[in-house]
Amino acid sequence: VRGKGGNKALKLIKNARIITMDAQRRVFDDGAVAIAGSRIEAVGERQALERRYPEAETIDAGGMLLIPGLINAHTHIYQVLYKGLGDDAALSDWLKKCVYPMSLNLTGQDCYHAMKLSAVEMIRGGTTTFVDCHYMNRDLSCQDYLAQAVTDSGIRGVLGRGTIDAAPAPEPLRESVAQAVAEAERVIKAYHGAADGRLSVRLEALNEKLASREMISAMRGVAREHRVGTNMHIAEAAERVRECREKLGMTSIEYIHSLGVTGPDVLLAHCCWLSEHDMEILSDTGTHVAHNPVSNQYLADGVAPVPELLRRGVNVTAGPDGACSNNNQNMFDVMKSAALLHKVHSLDPEIITAQQVFEMVTINAAKAIGREADLGSIEAGKYADLALIDTNRPCMIPCFRPVSNLVYAATPDVVDTVMIHGEIVMRRRELVAMDEQEVLAKAGEAALALARRSGLA
Repeated sequence: VRGKGGNKALKLIKNARIITMDAQRRVFDDGAVAIAGSRIEAVGERQALERRYPEAETIDAGGMLLIPGLINAHTHIYQVLYKGLGDDAALSDWLKKCVYPMSLNLTGQDCYHAMKLSAVEMIRGGTTTFVDCHYMNRDLSCQDYLAQAVTDSGIRGVLGRGTIDAAPAPEPLRESVAQAVAEAERVIKAYHGAADGRLSVRLEALNEKLASREMISAMRGVAREHRVGTNMHIAEAAERVRECREKLGMTSIEYIHSLGVTGPDVLLAHCCWLSEHDMEILSDTGTHVAHNPVSNQYLADGVAPVPELLRRGVNVTAGPDGACSNNNQNMFDVMKSAALLHKVHSLDPEIITAQQVFEMVTINAAKAIGREADLGSIEAGKYADLALIDTNRPCMIPCFRPVSNLVYAATPDVVDTVMIHGEIVMRRRELVAMDEQEVLAKAGEAALALARRSGLA
Protein backbone atom coordinates (compact mmCIF):
# COMPACT_ATOMS: atom_id res chain seq x y z
CA VAL A 1 0.00 0.00 0.00
CA ARG A 2 1.72 3.12 -1.23
CA GLY A 3 0.63 6.63 -0.34
CA LYS A 4 0.91 9.46 -2.84
CA GLY A 5 0.78 13.26 -2.08
CA GLY A 6 -2.28 15.48 -2.43
CA ASN A 7 -4.98 16.66 -0.04
CA LYS A 8 -4.01 15.18 3.34
CA ALA A 9 -7.56 15.66 4.63
CA LEU A 10 -8.93 13.33 1.93
CA LYS A 11 -7.69 9.82 1.16
CA LEU A 12 -8.52 7.73 -1.89
CA ILE A 13 -7.98 3.96 -1.74
CA LYS A 14 -7.91 2.82 -5.36
CA ASN A 15 -7.27 -0.28 -7.47
CA ALA A 16 -9.21 -2.44 -5.05
CA ARG A 17 -11.74 -5.21 -5.55
CA ILE A 18 -14.38 -3.96 -3.11
CA ILE A 19 -16.82 -6.21 -1.24
CA THR A 20 -19.20 -3.50 0.01
CA MET A 21 -21.74 -5.56 2.02
CA ASP A 22 -24.25 -2.78 1.33
CA ALA A 23 -27.96 -3.53 0.90
CA GLN A 24 -27.41 -4.55 -2.73
CA ARG A 25 -24.23 -6.49 -1.84
CA ARG A 26 -22.42 -4.60 -4.60
CA VAL A 27 -18.91 -5.58 -5.66
CA PHE A 28 -16.58 -3.24 -7.56
CA ASP A 29 -13.90 -5.18 -9.40
CA ASP A 30 -11.86 -2.03 -10.05
CA GLY A 31 -13.06 0.19 -7.28
CA ALA A 32 -12.09 3.06 -5.05
CA VAL A 33 -13.14 4.50 -1.69
CA ALA A 34 -12.81 8.18 -0.78
CA ILE A 35 -12.32 8.88 2.92
CA ALA A 36 -12.72 12.26 4.62
CA GLY A 37 -11.46 12.25 8.20
CA SER A 38 -12.95 9.24 9.99
CA ARG A 39 -15.76 8.55 7.51
CA ILE A 40 -16.27 7.26 4.00
CA GLU A 41 -17.05 10.01 1.51
CA ALA A 42 -17.81 7.88 -1.55
CA VAL A 43 -17.54 4.35 -2.96
CA GLY A 44 -17.52 3.44 -6.63
CA GLU A 45 -15.58 2.71 -9.78
CA ARG A 46 -11.95 3.77 -9.66
CA GLN A 47 -11.94 5.99 -12.73
CA ALA A 48 -15.01 7.94 -11.64
CA LEU A 49 -13.63 8.60 -8.14
CA GLU A 50 -10.19 9.54 -9.48
CA ARG A 51 -11.85 12.22 -11.61
CA ARG A 52 -14.01 13.36 -8.70
CA TYR A 53 -11.15 13.59 -6.17
CA PRO A 54 -8.02 14.58 -8.13
CA GLU A 55 -6.31 16.18 -5.11
CA ALA A 56 -6.81 13.30 -2.69
CA GLU A 57 -3.92 11.45 -1.08
CA THR A 58 -3.98 8.12 -2.90
CA ILE A 59 -3.43 4.69 -1.45
CA ASP A 60 -2.83 2.10 -4.17
CA ALA A 61 -4.36 -1.22 -3.10
CA GLY A 62 -2.69 -3.05 -5.97
CA GLY A 63 -5.72 -5.20 -6.77
CA MET A 64 -6.27 -6.46 -3.23
CA LEU A 65 -9.71 -7.15 -1.77
CA LEU A 66 -11.14 -4.32 0.31
CA ILE A 67 -13.66 -5.49 2.89
CA PRO A 68 -15.46 -3.95 5.87
CA GLY A 69 -13.51 -4.45 9.07
CA LEU A 70 -14.66 -7.63 10.79
CA ILE A 71 -16.75 -7.26 13.97
CA ASN A 72 -16.09 -9.68 16.82
CA ALA A 73 -19.53 -9.74 18.44
CA HIS A 74 -18.66 -11.64 21.62
CA THR A 75 -15.45 -12.08 23.59
CA HIS A 76 -13.92 -11.80 27.05
CA ILE A 77 -10.72 -9.82 26.69
CA TYR A 78 -9.32 -10.61 30.13
CA GLN A 79 -9.26 -14.33 29.34
CA VAL A 80 -6.40 -13.97 26.87
CA LEU A 81 -4.10 -14.17 29.92
CA TYR A 82 -5.69 -17.51 30.91
CA LYS A 83 -5.06 -19.23 27.59
CA GLY A 84 -4.43 -22.97 27.89
CA LEU A 85 -5.21 -23.25 31.60
CA GLY A 86 -8.79 -24.45 31.23
CA ASP A 87 -8.44 -26.96 28.43
CA ASP A 88 -10.48 -30.15 28.11
CA ALA A 89 -13.07 -29.44 30.80
CA ALA A 90 -16.82 -28.99 30.87
CA LEU A 91 -18.18 -25.48 31.41
CA SER A 92 -18.76 -25.83 35.17
CA ASP A 93 -15.37 -27.47 35.75
CA TRP A 94 -13.67 -24.95 33.46
CA LEU A 95 -14.96 -22.13 35.66
CA LYS A 96 -13.75 -23.79 38.87
CA LYS A 97 -10.44 -25.00 37.45
CA CYS A 98 -9.33 -21.87 35.62
CA VAL A 99 -11.57 -18.82 35.43
CA TYR A 100 -12.39 -18.26 39.09
CA PRO A 101 -8.89 -18.83 40.54
CA MET A 102 -7.28 -16.49 38.02
CA SER A 103 -10.01 -13.88 38.31
CA LEU A 104 -9.69 -13.64 42.08
CA ASN A 105 -6.22 -12.20 41.43
CA LEU A 106 -6.91 -10.20 38.26
CA THR A 107 -5.94 -6.50 38.34
CA GLY A 108 -6.68 -3.53 36.16
CA GLN A 109 -3.08 -3.49 34.98
CA ASP A 110 -3.47 -7.12 33.89
CA CYS A 111 -6.51 -6.10 31.86
CA TYR A 112 -4.52 -3.35 30.15
CA HIS A 113 -1.96 -5.87 28.92
CA ALA A 114 -4.69 -8.35 27.95
CA MET A 115 -6.43 -5.68 25.90
CA LYS A 116 -3.25 -4.60 24.12
CA LEU A 117 -2.40 -8.22 23.30
CA SER A 118 -5.93 -8.85 22.04
CA ALA A 119 -5.82 -5.68 19.95
CA VAL A 120 -2.63 -6.86 18.24
CA GLU A 121 -4.22 -10.21 17.42
CA MET A 122 -7.53 -8.75 16.30
CA ILE A 123 -6.05 -6.03 14.10
CA ARG A 124 -3.67 -8.53 12.51
CA GLY A 125 -6.74 -10.65 11.69
CA GLY A 126 -8.78 -7.81 10.16
CA THR A 127 -11.03 -7.23 13.17
CA THR A 128 -11.74 -3.54 13.71
CA THR A 129 -14.50 -3.73 16.36
CA PHE A 130 -15.05 -6.08 19.29
CA VAL A 131 -17.79 -6.56 21.88
CA ASP A 132 -16.34 -7.41 25.28
CA CYS A 133 -17.90 -8.85 28.42
CA HIS A 134 -16.02 -8.08 31.61
CA TYR A 135 -17.74 -9.39 34.73
CA MET A 136 -14.80 -10.04 37.05
CA ASN A 137 -15.05 -6.92 39.18
CA ARG A 138 -12.99 -7.56 42.29
CA ASP A 139 -10.76 -4.76 41.00
CA LEU A 140 -13.14 -2.03 39.84
CA SER A 141 -10.39 -0.33 37.84
CA CYS A 142 -10.47 -3.09 35.19
CA GLN A 143 -12.93 -1.18 32.99
CA ASP A 144 -10.75 1.91 33.16
CA TYR A 145 -7.64 0.01 32.09
CA LEU A 146 -9.54 -1.73 29.29
CA ALA A 147 -10.80 1.64 28.04
CA GLN A 148 -7.31 3.12 28.16
CA ALA A 149 -5.87 0.21 26.19
CA VAL A 150 -8.57 0.55 23.53
CA THR A 151 -7.76 4.23 23.25
CA ASP A 152 -4.02 3.56 23.00
CA SER A 153 -4.26 0.70 20.48
CA GLY A 154 -6.51 2.40 17.91
CA ILE A 155 -9.13 -0.38 17.80
CA ARG A 156 -12.89 0.19 18.22
CA GLY A 157 -14.30 -1.37 21.38
CA VAL A 158 -17.67 -2.01 22.95
CA LEU A 159 -17.04 -2.29 26.69
CA GLY A 160 -19.47 -4.83 28.10
CA ARG A 161 -19.82 -3.90 31.77
CA GLY A 162 -20.93 -7.25 33.17
CA THR A 163 -21.76 -8.40 36.66
CA ILE A 164 -22.53 -11.48 38.77
CA ASP A 165 -24.11 -11.81 42.21
CA ALA A 166 -25.04 -15.46 42.74
CA ALA A 167 -23.51 -18.82 43.64
CA PRO A 168 -21.56 -20.81 42.62
CA ALA A 169 -19.38 -17.79 41.77
CA PRO A 170 -16.94 -17.10 44.63
CA GLU A 171 -18.20 -14.46 47.04
CA PRO A 172 -15.32 -12.00 46.35
CA LEU A 173 -16.30 -11.87 42.67
CA ARG A 174 -19.96 -11.07 43.36
CA GLU A 175 -21.34 -7.55 43.44
CA SER A 176 -24.28 -6.04 45.22
CA VAL A 177 -26.97 -4.66 42.97
CA ALA A 178 -26.25 -1.18 44.32
CA GLN A 179 -22.55 -1.38 43.44
CA ALA A 180 -23.27 -2.82 39.99
CA VAL A 181 -25.70 -0.01 39.22
CA ALA A 182 -23.33 2.69 40.47
CA GLU A 183 -20.40 1.28 38.52
CA ALA A 184 -22.47 0.80 35.36
CA GLU A 185 -23.51 4.43 35.49
CA ARG A 186 -19.92 5.53 36.14
CA VAL A 187 -18.55 3.54 33.20
CA ILE A 188 -21.27 4.85 30.87
CA LYS A 189 -20.58 8.44 31.88
CA ALA A 190 -16.83 8.04 31.52
CA TYR A 191 -16.55 6.01 28.33
CA HIS A 192 -19.72 5.84 26.23
CA GLY A 193 -18.76 7.77 23.09
CA ALA A 194 -15.18 8.40 24.27
CA ALA A 195 -12.01 8.19 22.17
CA ASP A 196 -13.69 10.19 19.41
CA GLY A 197 -16.50 7.63 19.27
CA ARG A 198 -14.30 4.50 19.21
CA LEU A 199 -15.53 3.51 22.66
CA SER A 200 -19.06 2.59 23.64
CA VAL A 201 -20.64 0.73 26.55
CA ARG A 202 -23.28 -1.97 26.93
CA LEU A 203 -24.48 -3.59 30.16
CA GLU A 204 -24.75 -7.25 31.09
CA ALA A 205 -26.01 -9.31 33.99
CA LEU A 206 -23.95 -12.32 32.99
CA ASN A 207 -26.42 -15.20 32.70
CA GLU A 208 -29.53 -16.88 34.10
CA LYS A 209 -27.51 -18.77 36.74
CA LEU A 210 -24.94 -16.32 38.10
CA ALA A 211 -27.11 -13.21 38.10
CA SER A 212 -30.19 -12.88 40.30
CA ARG A 213 -33.58 -11.71 39.08
CA GLU A 214 -32.92 -8.41 40.86
CA MET A 215 -29.56 -7.95 39.15
CA ILE A 216 -30.92 -8.78 35.69
CA SER A 217 -33.75 -6.28 36.14
CA ALA A 218 -31.43 -3.60 37.49
CA MET A 219 -28.94 -3.85 34.62
CA ARG A 220 -31.76 -3.82 32.09
CA GLY A 221 -33.18 -0.72 33.74
CA VAL A 222 -29.89 1.19 33.66
CA ALA A 223 -29.27 0.19 30.04
CA ARG A 224 -32.70 1.42 29.02
CA GLU A 225 -32.35 4.64 30.95
CA HIS A 226 -29.04 5.47 29.25
CA ARG A 227 -29.93 3.85 25.90
CA VAL A 228 -26.73 1.82 25.72
CA GLY A 229 -28.06 -1.66 24.95
CA THR A 230 -28.03 -4.92 26.88
CA ASN A 231 -25.98 -8.09 26.44
CA MET A 232 -26.42 -11.43 28.17
CA HIS A 233 -25.23 -15.04 28.05
CA ILE A 234 -28.26 -17.31 27.80
CA ALA A 235 -29.14 -20.97 27.18
CA GLU A 236 -25.45 -21.80 26.76
CA ALA A 237 -25.54 -25.09 28.66
CA ALA A 238 -28.38 -27.63 28.78
CA GLU A 239 -28.15 -27.90 32.57
CA ARG A 240 -28.89 -24.19 32.98
CA VAL A 241 -32.02 -24.40 30.87
CA ARG A 242 -33.09 -27.51 32.78
CA GLU A 243 -32.55 -25.77 36.14
CA CYS A 244 -34.54 -22.79 34.96
CA ARG A 245 -37.45 -25.03 33.98
CA GLU A 246 -37.33 -26.86 37.29
CA LYS A 247 -37.19 -23.73 39.44
CA LEU A 248 -39.33 -21.29 37.46
CA GLY A 249 -41.38 -23.39 35.07
CA MET A 250 -39.91 -21.47 32.15
CA THR A 251 -37.09 -21.82 29.66
CA SER A 252 -34.15 -19.46 30.02
CA ILE A 253 -35.40 -17.32 27.13
CA GLU A 254 -38.92 -17.21 28.53
CA TYR A 255 -37.47 -16.16 31.89
CA ILE A 256 -35.45 -13.20 30.63
CA HIS A 257 -38.28 -12.23 28.29
CA SER A 258 -40.53 -11.98 31.37
CA LEU A 259 -37.96 -9.55 32.79
CA GLY A 260 -37.89 -7.43 29.64
CA VAL A 261 -34.50 -8.61 28.42
CA THR A 262 -35.47 -9.05 24.79
CA GLY A 263 -35.83 -6.55 21.98
CA PRO A 264 -33.85 -4.73 19.25
CA ASP A 265 -31.32 -3.38 21.78
CA VAL A 266 -30.53 -6.84 23.23
CA LEU A 267 -27.68 -9.13 22.10
CA LEU A 268 -27.78 -12.67 23.51
CA ALA A 269 -24.68 -14.86 23.40
CA HIS A 270 -24.74 -18.62 22.73
CA CYS A 271 -28.44 -19.64 22.63
CA CYS A 272 -27.51 -23.30 22.16
CA TRP A 273 -30.64 -24.76 23.76
CA LEU A 274 -33.75 -23.12 22.36
CA SER A 275 -37.32 -24.35 22.15
CA GLU A 276 -39.70 -23.50 19.32
CA HIS A 277 -41.28 -20.90 21.59
CA ASP A 278 -37.86 -19.44 22.43
CA MET A 279 -37.10 -18.92 18.75
CA GLU A 280 -40.53 -17.39 18.25
CA ILE A 281 -39.81 -14.90 21.06
CA LEU A 282 -36.46 -13.93 19.57
CA SER A 283 -37.99 -13.44 16.14
CA ASP A 284 -41.03 -11.51 17.34
CA THR A 285 -39.00 -9.15 19.54
CA GLY A 286 -36.15 -8.46 17.13
CA THR A 287 -33.58 -9.77 19.62
CA HIS A 288 -30.08 -10.43 18.26
CA VAL A 289 -27.97 -13.57 18.79
CA ALA A 290 -24.16 -13.87 19.02
CA HIS A 291 -23.11 -17.33 17.82
CA ASN A 292 -19.90 -18.81 19.26
CA PRO A 293 -19.26 -21.97 17.25
CA VAL A 294 -15.65 -22.63 18.28
CA SER A 295 -16.27 -22.06 21.99
CA ASN A 296 -19.45 -24.17 21.96
CA GLN A 297 -17.51 -27.07 20.47
CA TYR A 298 -14.55 -26.52 22.80
CA LEU A 299 -16.73 -26.74 25.92
CA ALA A 300 -19.15 -29.27 24.39
CA ASP A 301 -22.01 -26.90 25.20
CA GLY A 302 -24.17 -27.76 22.21
CA VAL A 303 -25.04 -26.48 18.76
CA ALA A 304 -27.09 -23.31 18.45
CA PRO A 305 -29.95 -23.62 15.90
CA VAL A 306 -28.49 -20.87 13.72
CA PRO A 307 -29.97 -21.97 10.37
CA GLU A 308 -33.45 -22.06 11.91
CA LEU A 309 -32.93 -18.66 13.57
CA LEU A 310 -31.88 -17.19 10.23
CA ARG A 311 -34.89 -18.76 8.55
CA ARG A 312 -37.12 -17.06 11.11
CA GLY A 313 -35.50 -13.69 10.45
CA VAL A 314 -33.44 -13.48 13.67
CA ASN A 315 -30.31 -11.38 13.22
CA VAL A 316 -27.35 -13.66 14.01
CA THR A 317 -23.77 -12.53 14.38
CA ALA A 318 -20.66 -14.34 15.61
CA GLY A 319 -17.63 -14.20 17.86
CA PRO A 320 -14.84 -16.38 19.23
CA ASP A 321 -15.82 -16.03 22.93
CA GLY A 322 -12.99 -15.78 25.46
CA ALA A 323 -9.49 -17.03 24.77
CA CYS A 324 -9.66 -19.76 27.40
CA SER A 325 -12.59 -21.41 25.63
CA ASN A 326 -11.23 -20.84 22.16
CA ASN A 327 -7.56 -19.87 22.56
CA ASN A 328 -7.51 -17.09 20.00
CA GLN A 329 -9.39 -14.10 18.58
CA ASN A 330 -9.29 -15.46 15.03
CA MET A 331 -12.45 -14.46 13.18
CA PHE A 332 -11.48 -16.55 10.15
CA ASP A 333 -11.66 -19.62 12.39
CA VAL A 334 -15.03 -18.42 13.65
CA MET A 335 -16.38 -17.99 10.12
CA LYS A 336 -15.25 -21.37 8.86
CA SER A 337 -16.47 -23.12 12.00
CA ALA A 338 -19.84 -21.38 11.81
CA ALA A 339 -20.35 -22.73 8.31
CA LEU A 340 -19.02 -26.25 8.78
CA LEU A 341 -20.54 -26.97 12.20
CA HIS A 342 -24.08 -26.58 10.89
CA LYS A 343 -23.44 -28.52 7.71
CA VAL A 344 -22.24 -31.58 9.59
CA HIS A 345 -24.78 -31.20 12.40
CA SER A 346 -27.68 -31.16 9.92
CA LEU A 347 -26.04 -33.44 7.33
CA ASP A 348 -27.03 -30.76 4.82
CA PRO A 349 -24.21 -29.02 2.88
CA GLU A 350 -26.61 -26.28 1.75
CA ILE A 351 -27.95 -25.37 5.20
CA ILE A 352 -25.77 -22.27 5.52
CA THR A 353 -23.69 -20.39 2.95
CA ALA A 354 -20.43 -18.47 2.96
CA GLN A 355 -22.37 -15.30 2.16
CA GLN A 356 -24.58 -15.73 5.22
CA VAL A 357 -21.56 -16.30 7.45
CA PHE A 358 -19.74 -13.24 6.10
CA GLU A 359 -22.86 -11.19 6.80
CA MET A 360 -22.73 -12.39 10.42
CA VAL A 361 -19.33 -10.79 11.02
CA THR A 362 -19.99 -7.55 9.13
CA ILE A 363 -23.41 -5.98 8.64
CA ASN A 364 -25.30 -8.34 10.98
CA ALA A 365 -22.85 -7.58 13.78
CA ALA A 366 -23.23 -3.84 13.25
CA LYS A 367 -27.01 -4.21 13.53
CA ALA A 368 -26.66 -6.31 16.68
CA ILE A 369 -24.92 -3.47 18.52
CA GLY A 370 -27.14 -0.75 17.07
CA ARG A 371 -24.40 0.62 14.80
CA GLU A 372 -25.62 -0.28 11.30
CA ALA A 373 -25.62 3.44 10.38
CA ASP A 374 -21.88 3.61 11.14
CA LEU A 375 -20.32 0.18 10.67
CA GLY A 376 -20.53 -3.17 8.91
CA SER A 377 -20.36 -2.17 5.25
CA ILE A 378 -18.44 0.09 2.89
CA GLU A 379 -20.87 2.92 2.22
CA ALA A 380 -20.78 6.70 2.14
CA GLY A 381 -21.31 8.18 5.59
CA LYS A 382 -20.04 5.16 7.54
CA TYR A 383 -16.82 5.03 9.50
CA ALA A 384 -13.77 4.06 7.49
CA ASP A 385 -13.17 0.72 9.25
CA LEU A 386 -11.60 -1.32 6.48
CA ALA A 387 -9.26 -4.21 5.79
CA LEU A 388 -7.21 -4.90 2.67
CA ILE A 389 -6.84 -8.61 1.89
CA ASP A 390 -3.84 -9.82 -0.06
CA THR A 391 -5.08 -12.36 -2.60
CA ASN A 392 -1.53 -13.19 -3.67
CA ARG A 393 -1.27 -15.79 -0.94
CA PRO A 394 -1.36 -19.57 -1.42
CA CYS A 395 -4.64 -19.93 0.47
CA MET A 396 -6.30 -17.23 -1.66
CA ILE A 397 -5.35 -18.54 -5.12
CA PRO A 398 -7.43 -18.92 -7.19
CA CYS A 399 -9.97 -16.32 -6.08
CA PHE A 400 -13.04 -17.06 -8.18
CA ARG A 401 -15.42 -16.21 -5.34
CA PRO A 402 -13.87 -13.79 -2.83
CA VAL A 403 -16.42 -14.34 -0.05
CA SER A 404 -16.01 -18.10 -0.32
CA ASN A 405 -12.24 -17.70 -0.01
CA LEU A 406 -12.62 -15.45 3.03
CA VAL A 407 -14.84 -17.95 4.85
CA TYR A 408 -13.36 -21.29 3.81
CA ALA A 409 -9.74 -20.62 2.83
CA ALA A 410 -8.31 -17.50 4.42
CA THR A 411 -6.03 -17.27 7.45
CA PRO A 412 -5.27 -14.06 9.37
CA ASP A 413 -2.00 -13.46 7.53
CA VAL A 414 -3.92 -12.55 4.38
CA VAL A 415 -4.77 -9.24 6.07
CA ASP A 416 -2.31 -6.71 4.67
CA THR A 417 -3.54 -3.31 5.88
CA VAL A 418 -6.19 -2.21 8.38
CA MET A 419 -7.85 1.17 8.80
CA ILE A 420 -9.99 2.11 11.80
CA HIS A 421 -11.83 5.41 12.13
CA GLY A 422 -10.03 6.64 9.02
CA GLU A 423 -6.56 5.94 10.46
CA ILE A 424 -4.21 3.23 9.22
CA VAL A 425 -3.39 1.04 12.25
CA MET A 426 -1.55 -1.67 10.29
CA ARG A 427 0.32 -1.13 7.04
CA ARG A 428 1.82 -4.04 5.11
CA ARG A 429 1.52 -6.26 8.23
CA GLU A 430 3.34 -3.70 10.39
CA LEU A 431 1.39 -2.22 13.31
CA VAL A 432 1.42 1.56 13.37
CA ALA A 433 -0.02 2.49 16.78
CA MET A 434 1.68 -0.17 18.93
CA ASP A 435 5.14 -1.59 19.52
CA GLU A 436 4.17 -5.19 18.93
CA GLN A 437 7.18 -6.83 20.57
CA GLU A 438 6.76 -4.72 23.69
CA VAL A 439 3.06 -5.60 23.88
CA LEU A 440 3.78 -9.32 23.54
CA ALA A 441 6.54 -9.27 26.15
CA LYS A 442 4.51 -7.37 28.74
CA ALA A 443 1.41 -9.50 28.23
CA GLY A 444 3.45 -12.69 28.63
CA GLU A 445 4.98 -11.39 31.85
CA ALA A 446 1.57 -10.33 33.17
CA ALA A 447 0.03 -13.72 32.41
CA LEU A 448 2.83 -15.64 34.14
CA ALA A 449 2.72 -13.39 37.20
CA LEU A 450 -1.07 -13.75 37.42
CA ALA A 451 -0.86 -17.55 37.12
CA ARG A 452 1.73 -17.63 39.88
CA ARG A 453 -0.42 -15.49 42.17
CA SER A 454 -3.31 -17.85 41.45
CA GLY A 455 -1.34 -21.03 42.09
CA LEU A 456 -1.74 -22.20 38.48
CA ALA A 457 1.68 -21.45 36.99
